[in-house]
Amino acid sequence: MNDGSFNFKFFFFIIFFCISVVKNVFGDENYIVTIVNKIPITKVDVVNRAKLISISIDKNISEDSLKNYYNQSLKTLIKEKIIISAGNKINKNLSSIVSEKANQLLLAEFSNSKLKLNEFIKKFAIPKSVLLEKYKTQLIWGIVIKNTFKEQFSKIRKNVDKKLELNKKAQNEDLYDLAEIVIVKKNNSELLKKINFALENGISFLDIAKQISISSSSKFKGKIGWKNFKNLPVFVKRKKNAIKEGDIYTYIEKDKMKLIKILVKRINGKLSLSENELLLAQVKFPINFQKQNIIYEKTKKYLDSILLNKNNCEVLKNLKKENKYKLKLKIIKSRIADLNPKVQKIINNINFFETSMPIFYGNNGYTYIKCDSRKAELNKIDYKKLKNIAMNKYFLIYSEKLLKRLNNEANITLIENIK
Repeated sequence: MNDGSFNFKFFFFIIFFCISVVKNVFGDENYIVTIVNKIPITKVDVVNRAKLISISIDKNISEDSLKNYYNQSLKTLIKEKIIISAGNKINKNLSSIVSEKANQLLLAEFSNSKLKLNEFIKKFAIPKSVLLEKYKTQLIWGIVIKNTFKEQFSKIRKNVDKKLELNKKAQNEDLYDLAEIVIVKKNNSELLKKINFALENGISFLDIAKQISISSSSKFKGKIGWKNFKNLPVFVKRKKNAIKEGDIYTYIEKDKMKLIKILVKRINGKLSLSENELLLAQVKFPINFQKQNIIYEKTKKYLDSILLNKNNCEVLKNLKKENKYKLKLKIIKSRIADLNPKVQKIINNINFFETSMPIFYGNNGYTYIKCDSRKAELNKIDYKKLKNIAMNKYFLIYSEKLLKRLNNEANITLIENIK
Protein backbone atom coordinates (compact mmCIF):
# COMPACT_ATOMS: atom_id res chain seq x y z
CA MET A 1 0.00 0.00 0.00
CA ASN A 2 1.20 3.52 -0.79
CA ASP A 3 2.47 5.21 2.46
CA GLY A 4 0.92 8.57 1.53
CA SER A 5 -2.50 6.98 1.02
CA PHE A 6 -2.19 5.08 4.28
CA ASN A 7 -1.27 8.27 6.22
CA PHE A 8 -4.18 10.17 4.70
CA LYS A 9 -6.70 7.47 5.63
CA PHE A 10 -5.18 7.10 9.07
CA PHE A 11 -5.48 10.86 9.67
CA PHE A 12 -9.21 10.87 8.86
CA PHE A 13 -9.71 7.76 10.98
CA ILE A 14 -8.24 9.70 13.90
CA ILE A 15 -10.41 12.75 13.14
CA PHE A 16 -13.65 10.79 13.06
CA PHE A 17 -12.60 8.90 16.18
CA CYS A 18 -12.12 12.29 17.89
CA ILE A 19 -15.56 13.40 16.70
CA SER A 20 -17.09 10.29 18.22
CA VAL A 21 -15.30 10.85 21.53
CA VAL A 22 -16.29 14.53 21.67
CA LYS A 23 -19.93 13.71 21.04
CA ASN A 24 -19.94 10.97 23.66
CA VAL A 25 -18.40 13.27 26.24
CA PHE A 26 -20.29 16.46 25.47
CA GLY A 27 -23.40 15.17 23.76
CA ASP A 28 -24.78 17.81 21.39
CA GLU A 29 -22.96 20.61 23.19
CA ASN A 30 -19.76 20.33 21.19
CA TYR A 31 -18.56 18.72 17.99
CA ILE A 32 -16.12 19.38 15.17
CA VAL A 33 -17.57 21.69 12.52
CA THR A 34 -14.66 22.14 10.13
CA ILE A 35 -11.07 20.97 9.76
CA VAL A 36 -8.54 23.43 8.30
CA ASN A 37 -5.16 21.97 7.38
CA LYS A 38 -5.66 19.24 10.02
CA ILE A 39 -6.65 21.85 12.66
CA PRO A 40 -10.21 21.27 13.95
CA ILE A 41 -12.76 24.01 14.62
CA THR A 42 -15.51 23.01 17.04
CA LYS A 43 -18.94 24.41 17.65
CA VAL A 44 -17.71 25.81 20.97
CA ASP A 45 -14.98 27.68 19.06
CA VAL A 46 -17.59 29.17 16.73
CA VAL A 47 -19.93 30.13 19.59
CA ASN A 48 -17.16 31.80 21.61
CA ARG A 49 -16.00 33.86 18.65
CA ALA A 50 -19.64 34.74 17.86
CA LYS A 51 -19.90 36.05 21.42
CA LEU A 52 -17.02 38.48 20.77
CA ILE A 53 -18.70 39.67 17.57
CA SER A 54 -22.01 40.10 19.38
CA ILE A 55 -20.34 42.10 22.15
CA SER A 56 -18.69 44.41 19.61
CA ILE A 57 -21.98 45.09 17.77
CA ASP A 58 -24.71 44.66 20.40
CA LYS A 59 -22.58 45.52 23.46
CA ASN A 60 -23.94 42.33 24.98
CA ILE A 61 -24.75 38.69 24.25
CA SER A 62 -28.26 37.64 23.33
CA GLU A 63 -28.95 33.93 22.86
CA ASP A 64 -31.63 34.80 20.28
CA SER A 65 -29.29 36.76 18.00
CA LEU A 66 -26.02 34.85 18.63
CA LYS A 67 -26.71 32.44 15.75
CA ASN A 68 -26.73 35.41 13.35
CA TYR A 69 -22.98 35.70 13.90
CA TYR A 70 -22.04 32.03 13.42
CA ASN A 71 -21.30 32.46 9.71
CA GLN A 72 -18.91 35.37 10.23
CA SER A 73 -17.41 33.64 13.26
CA LEU A 74 -16.61 30.50 11.28
CA LYS A 75 -15.07 32.47 8.40
CA THR A 76 -12.85 34.34 10.86
CA LEU A 77 -11.76 31.12 12.55
CA ILE A 78 -10.97 29.47 9.21
CA LYS A 79 -8.79 32.44 8.31
CA GLU A 80 -6.99 32.20 11.65
CA LYS A 81 -6.37 28.45 11.32
CA ILE A 82 -4.90 29.02 7.85
CA ILE A 83 -2.55 31.59 9.39
CA ILE A 84 -1.59 29.29 12.29
CA SER A 85 -0.82 26.41 9.91
CA ALA A 86 1.37 28.77 7.84
CA GLY A 87 3.19 29.75 11.03
CA ASN A 88 3.71 26.10 11.97
CA LYS A 89 5.63 25.59 8.73
CA ILE A 90 8.13 28.23 9.87
CA ASN A 91 8.34 27.12 13.48
CA LYS A 92 6.00 24.73 15.31
CA ASN A 93 6.69 26.64 18.53
CA LEU A 94 5.54 30.05 17.23
CA SER A 95 2.40 29.98 19.35
CA SER A 96 4.50 29.61 22.50
CA ILE A 97 7.04 32.18 21.31
CA VAL A 98 4.38 34.91 20.85
CA SER A 99 2.40 33.92 23.95
CA GLU A 100 3.95 36.50 26.30
CA LYS A 101 3.45 39.37 23.85
CA ALA A 102 -0.14 38.23 23.20
CA ASN A 103 -0.83 38.33 26.94
CA GLN A 104 0.53 41.89 27.08
CA LEU A 105 -1.67 43.02 24.17
CA LEU A 106 -4.76 41.40 25.70
CA LEU A 107 -4.16 42.97 29.10
CA ALA A 108 -3.63 46.38 27.48
CA GLU A 109 -7.19 46.12 26.10
CA PHE A 110 -8.38 46.10 29.70
CA SER A 111 -6.26 49.05 30.86
CA ASN A 112 -3.60 46.60 32.09
CA SER A 113 -6.01 45.48 34.80
CA LYS A 114 -6.18 41.74 35.48
CA LEU A 115 -9.28 42.41 37.55
CA LYS A 116 -11.14 43.96 34.59
CA LEU A 117 -10.02 41.12 32.33
CA ASN A 118 -11.22 38.47 34.78
CA GLU A 119 -14.54 40.29 35.24
CA PHE A 120 -15.04 40.27 31.45
CA ILE A 121 -14.20 36.56 31.22
CA LYS A 122 -16.56 35.72 34.06
CA LYS A 123 -19.41 37.93 32.80
CA PHE A 124 -19.46 36.57 29.25
CA ALA A 125 -18.13 33.05 29.96
CA ILE A 126 -15.44 33.38 27.30
CA PRO A 127 -12.19 31.51 28.09
CA LYS A 128 -9.03 33.58 28.22
CA SER A 129 -7.52 31.27 25.58
CA VAL A 130 -10.18 32.47 23.11
CA LEU A 131 -9.27 36.10 23.74
CA LEU A 132 -5.56 35.31 23.41
CA GLU A 133 -6.00 33.40 20.16
CA LYS A 134 -6.78 36.57 18.22
CA TYR A 135 -3.60 38.29 19.38
CA LYS A 136 -1.47 35.20 18.86
CA THR A 137 -2.77 34.92 15.30
CA GLN A 138 -1.96 38.57 14.57
CA LEU A 139 1.59 38.17 15.88
CA ILE A 140 2.13 34.92 13.98
CA TRP A 141 0.82 36.51 10.79
CA GLY A 142 3.33 39.34 11.09
CA ILE A 143 6.14 36.79 11.30
CA VAL A 144 4.77 34.81 8.33
CA ILE A 145 4.48 37.93 6.14
CA LYS A 146 7.98 39.18 6.91
CA ASN A 147 9.46 35.72 6.40
CA THR A 148 7.65 35.18 3.07
CA PHE A 149 8.46 38.59 1.58
CA LYS A 150 11.97 39.22 2.94
CA GLU A 151 13.39 40.50 -0.35
CA GLN A 152 10.38 42.68 -1.14
CA PHE A 153 10.46 44.38 2.27
CA SER A 154 14.18 44.97 1.94
CA LYS A 155 13.62 46.88 -1.31
CA ILE A 156 10.66 48.74 0.15
CA ARG A 157 12.71 50.05 3.06
CA LYS A 158 15.27 51.46 0.62
CA ASN A 159 12.55 53.33 -1.31
CA VAL A 160 10.61 54.69 1.65
CA ASP A 161 12.82 57.76 2.12
CA LYS A 162 12.30 58.80 -1.51
CA LYS A 163 8.55 58.45 -1.16
CA LEU A 164 8.54 60.47 2.05
CA GLU A 165 10.25 63.33 0.27
CA LEU A 166 7.53 63.32 -2.36
CA ASN A 167 4.88 63.26 0.38
CA LYS A 168 6.26 66.50 1.84
CA LYS A 169 5.16 68.32 -1.31
CA ALA A 170 1.67 66.92 -0.98
CA GLN A 171 1.08 68.25 2.56
CA ASN A 172 -0.87 71.28 1.27
CA GLU A 173 -3.47 69.14 -0.52
CA ASP A 174 -6.81 67.99 0.88
CA LEU A 175 -6.06 64.90 2.95
CA TYR A 176 -8.41 62.18 4.19
CA ASP A 177 -7.90 59.79 7.11
CA LEU A 178 -9.79 56.58 6.30
CA ALA A 179 -10.96 53.43 8.06
CA GLU A 180 -12.59 50.32 6.62
CA ILE A 181 -14.78 47.36 7.51
CA VAL A 182 -14.50 44.42 5.12
CA ILE A 183 -16.82 41.40 5.13
CA VAL A 184 -17.40 38.51 2.75
CA LYS A 185 -20.15 39.32 0.24
CA LYS A 186 -21.75 35.87 0.02
CA ASN A 187 -24.58 35.16 2.52
CA ASN A 188 -23.74 38.23 4.60
CA SER A 189 -26.59 40.64 3.85
CA GLU A 190 -27.94 40.07 7.36
CA LEU A 191 -24.55 40.88 8.91
CA LEU A 192 -24.35 44.07 6.82
CA LYS A 193 -27.78 45.10 8.14
CA LYS A 194 -26.59 44.43 11.69
CA ILE A 195 -23.45 46.53 11.13
CA ASN A 196 -25.43 49.42 9.64
CA PHE A 197 -27.94 49.24 12.49
CA ALA A 198 -25.10 49.33 15.03
CA LEU A 199 -23.52 52.31 13.26
CA GLU A 200 -26.85 54.16 13.14
CA ASN A 201 -27.15 53.62 16.88
CA GLY A 202 -23.75 55.16 17.53
CA ILE A 203 -21.55 52.07 17.94
CA SER A 204 -17.94 52.93 17.11
CA PHE A 205 -16.91 52.14 13.52
CA LEU A 206 -13.40 51.36 14.78
CA ASP A 207 -14.64 48.91 17.42
CA ILE A 208 -16.71 47.04 14.84
CA ALA A 209 -13.79 46.97 12.38
CA LYS A 210 -11.50 45.52 15.03
CA GLN A 211 -13.78 42.58 15.81
CA ILE A 212 -15.55 41.88 12.52
CA SER A 213 -13.49 43.02 9.54
CA ILE A 214 -11.73 40.21 7.68
CA SER A 215 -9.17 42.67 6.30
CA SER A 216 -5.71 42.76 7.87
CA SER A 217 -6.47 46.41 8.70
CA SER A 218 -8.59 45.07 11.61
CA LYS A 219 -5.24 44.91 13.44
CA PHE A 220 -5.30 48.74 13.32
CA LYS A 221 -9.04 49.04 14.16
CA GLY A 222 -9.76 49.31 10.44
CA LYS A 223 -7.58 52.38 9.93
CA ILE A 224 -5.93 52.46 6.51
CA GLY A 225 -4.20 55.83 6.83
CA TRP A 226 -4.12 59.21 5.13
CA LYS A 227 -4.79 59.61 1.42
CA ASN A 228 -4.96 62.60 -0.90
CA PHE A 229 -7.89 63.01 -3.28
CA LYS A 230 -6.06 61.24 -6.11
CA ASN A 231 -5.60 58.09 -4.03
CA LEU A 232 -9.15 57.84 -2.72
CA PRO A 233 -11.30 54.90 -3.89
CA VAL A 234 -13.10 55.74 -7.16
CA PHE A 235 -16.60 55.55 -5.66
CA VAL A 236 -15.59 58.13 -3.02
CA LYS A 237 -13.90 60.49 -5.50
CA ARG A 238 -17.17 60.80 -7.40
CA LYS A 239 -18.52 62.83 -4.44
CA LYS A 240 -15.75 65.44 -4.87
CA ASN A 241 -16.57 68.47 -2.68
CA ALA A 242 -19.43 66.59 -0.99
CA ILE A 243 -16.98 64.40 0.96
CA LYS A 244 -17.43 65.17 4.66
CA GLU A 245 -16.00 63.92 7.93
CA GLY A 246 -18.03 61.03 9.30
CA ASP A 247 -19.33 59.94 5.88
CA ILE A 248 -19.54 56.16 5.38
CA TYR A 249 -19.52 54.63 1.90
CA THR A 250 -20.53 51.05 1.09
CA TYR A 251 -19.54 49.24 -2.09
CA ILE A 252 -18.89 45.77 -3.47
CA GLU A 253 -15.44 44.74 -4.66
CA LYS A 254 -15.34 41.26 -6.22
CA ASP A 255 -16.32 38.81 -3.45
CA LYS A 256 -16.21 41.37 -0.62
CA MET A 257 -18.34 44.19 0.76
CA LYS A 258 -16.48 47.24 2.03
CA LEU A 259 -17.53 50.09 4.26
CA ILE A 260 -15.21 53.11 4.14
CA LYS A 261 -15.43 55.89 6.73
CA ILE A 262 -13.94 59.39 6.43
CA LEU A 263 -12.54 59.86 9.93
CA VAL A 264 -10.87 63.22 9.28
CA LYS A 265 -10.69 65.66 6.38
CA ARG A 266 -7.88 68.19 6.23
CA ILE A 267 -8.68 71.02 3.84
CA ASN A 268 -5.53 72.27 2.11
CA GLY A 269 -3.53 70.21 4.57
CA LYS A 270 -4.78 72.21 7.58
CA LEU A 271 -5.63 70.41 10.78
CA SER A 272 -9.27 69.58 11.47
CA LEU A 273 -10.88 70.35 14.81
CA SER A 274 -11.85 66.67 14.99
CA GLU A 275 -8.15 65.85 15.42
CA ASN A 276 -8.14 67.53 18.82
CA GLU A 277 -7.75 65.07 21.67
CA LEU A 278 -10.13 64.79 24.61
CA LEU A 279 -9.85 63.23 28.03
CA LEU A 280 -13.32 61.96 28.95
CA ALA A 281 -14.79 60.30 31.99
CA GLN A 282 -17.42 57.75 30.99
CA VAL A 283 -19.81 56.92 33.81
CA LYS A 284 -21.91 53.79 33.40
CA PHE A 285 -25.09 53.44 35.47
CA PRO A 286 -27.56 50.52 35.65
CA ILE A 287 -31.23 51.00 34.78
CA ASN A 288 -32.67 47.82 36.34
CA PHE A 289 -36.25 48.25 35.11
CA GLN A 290 -36.47 51.87 36.28
CA LYS A 291 -37.54 54.70 34.00
CA GLN A 292 -34.52 55.85 32.03
CA ASN A 293 -35.05 59.56 32.56
CA ILE A 294 -35.54 59.17 36.31
CA ILE A 295 -32.40 57.11 36.93
CA TYR A 296 -30.42 59.46 34.68
CA GLU A 297 -31.57 62.55 36.60
CA LYS A 298 -30.58 60.90 39.89
CA THR A 299 -27.18 60.00 38.48
CA LYS A 300 -26.67 63.50 37.02
CA LYS A 301 -27.61 65.17 40.29
CA TYR A 302 -25.13 62.98 42.16
CA LEU A 303 -22.30 63.61 39.67
CA ASP A 304 -23.00 67.35 39.52
CA SER A 305 -22.75 67.54 43.31
CA ILE A 306 -19.37 65.78 43.20
CA LEU A 307 -18.05 68.05 40.43
CA LEU A 308 -19.37 71.30 41.91
CA ASN A 309 -16.64 73.99 41.76
CA LYS A 310 -14.05 71.46 40.63
CA ASN A 311 -11.48 72.18 37.91
CA ASN A 312 -10.38 68.60 37.24
CA CYS A 313 -11.84 65.08 37.30
CA GLU A 314 -9.67 63.65 40.07
CA VAL A 315 -12.64 63.53 42.41
CA LEU A 316 -14.34 61.00 40.11
CA LYS A 317 -11.77 58.38 41.05
CA ASN A 318 -13.84 57.89 44.21
CA LEU A 319 -16.50 56.27 42.00
CA LYS A 320 -14.29 53.18 41.87
CA LYS A 321 -15.19 52.68 45.50
CA GLU A 322 -18.60 51.43 46.54
CA ASN A 323 -21.46 53.89 45.89
CA LYS A 324 -25.21 53.58 46.22
CA TYR A 325 -25.81 54.18 42.50
CA LYS A 326 -23.45 51.33 41.46
CA LEU A 327 -21.64 53.60 39.00
CA LYS A 328 -18.63 52.46 37.00
CA LEU A 329 -15.94 54.84 35.75
CA LYS A 330 -13.89 54.53 32.58
CA ILE A 331 -11.35 57.12 31.43
CA ILE A 332 -11.15 57.63 27.66
CA LYS A 333 -8.35 59.46 25.87
CA SER A 334 -9.12 59.84 22.18
CA ARG A 335 -9.20 62.03 19.12
CA ILE A 336 -12.67 63.47 18.68
CA ALA A 337 -12.78 61.81 15.23
CA ASP A 338 -12.30 58.35 16.76
CA LEU A 339 -15.22 58.61 19.19
CA ASN A 340 -18.57 57.19 18.20
CA PRO A 341 -20.97 59.76 16.66
CA LYS A 342 -23.39 59.79 19.59
CA VAL A 343 -20.61 60.64 22.03
CA GLN A 344 -19.25 63.32 19.69
CA LYS A 345 -22.69 64.93 19.51
CA ILE A 346 -23.43 65.07 23.23
CA ILE A 347 -20.00 66.29 24.32
CA ASN A 348 -20.23 69.19 21.87
CA ASN A 349 -23.08 70.54 23.99
CA ILE A 350 -21.39 70.54 27.40
CA ASN A 351 -18.69 72.54 29.13
CA PHE A 352 -15.83 71.00 31.07
CA PHE A 353 -16.78 69.16 34.29
CA GLU A 354 -20.47 69.02 33.31
CA THR A 355 -22.53 65.86 33.02
CA SER A 356 -23.67 65.10 29.48
CA MET A 357 -27.00 63.82 28.24
CA PRO A 358 -27.21 60.02 28.46
CA ILE A 359 -26.75 57.26 25.90
CA PHE A 360 -28.62 54.02 26.60
CA TYR A 361 -27.52 50.52 25.61
CA GLY A 362 -29.56 47.60 26.93
CA ASN A 363 -29.86 47.74 30.69
CA ASN A 364 -27.26 50.48 31.12
CA GLY A 365 -26.93 54.19 30.59
CA TYR A 366 -23.75 56.12 29.87
CA THR A 367 -22.97 59.75 30.56
CA TYR A 368 -19.78 61.65 29.76
CA ILE A 369 -17.75 64.40 31.38
CA LYS A 370 -15.08 66.43 29.57
CA CYS A 371 -12.02 66.51 31.81
CA ASP A 372 -9.30 67.93 29.58
CA SER A 373 -8.42 68.61 25.94
CA ARG A 374 -5.33 68.96 23.81
CA LYS A 375 -5.22 70.87 20.57
CA ALA A 376 -3.82 68.89 17.66
CA GLU A 377 -0.57 70.16 16.20
CA LEU A 378 1.27 69.51 12.98
CA ASN A 379 4.57 68.27 14.29
CA LYS A 380 7.81 68.03 12.44
CA ILE A 381 8.02 64.98 10.25
CA ASP A 382 8.79 61.91 12.32
CA TYR A 383 10.60 59.75 9.78
CA LYS A 384 10.52 56.68 11.99
CA LYS A 385 6.77 56.93 12.45
CA LEU A 386 6.13 57.57 8.77
CA LYS A 387 8.31 54.63 7.81
CA ASN A 388 6.23 52.44 10.11
CA ILE A 389 3.06 53.73 8.46
CA ALA A 390 4.50 53.00 5.02
CA MET A 391 5.59 49.52 6.07
CA ASN A 392 2.10 48.86 7.50
CA LYS A 393 0.63 49.80 4.12
CA TYR A 394 2.78 47.23 2.33
CA PHE A 395 2.12 44.76 5.11
CA LEU A 396 -1.60 45.01 4.28
CA ILE A 397 -0.97 44.62 0.54
CA TYR A 398 1.21 41.53 0.91
CA SER A 399 -1.06 40.19 3.62
CA GLU A 400 -4.09 40.16 1.32
CA LYS A 401 -2.02 38.60 -1.45
CA LEU A 402 -0.59 35.81 0.70
CA LEU A 403 -3.85 35.10 2.51
CA LYS A 404 -5.64 34.65 -0.80
CA ARG A 405 -2.99 32.19 -1.94
CA LEU A 406 -2.98 30.24 1.32
CA ASN A 407 -6.77 30.10 1.30
CA ASN A 408 -6.73 28.58 -2.20
CA GLU A 409 -4.12 26.04 -1.11
CA ALA A 410 -5.79 25.19 2.20
CA ASN A 411 -7.41 21.83 2.86
CA ILE A 412 -10.77 22.87 4.34
CA THR A 413 -13.18 20.05 5.17
CA LEU A 414 -16.74 20.62 6.40
CA ILE A 415 -17.49 17.92 8.95
CA GLU A 416 -20.87 18.96 10.29
CA ASN A 417 -23.16 21.99 9.99
CA ILE A 418 -23.72 24.06 13.12
CA LYS A 419 -26.99 23.27 14.81
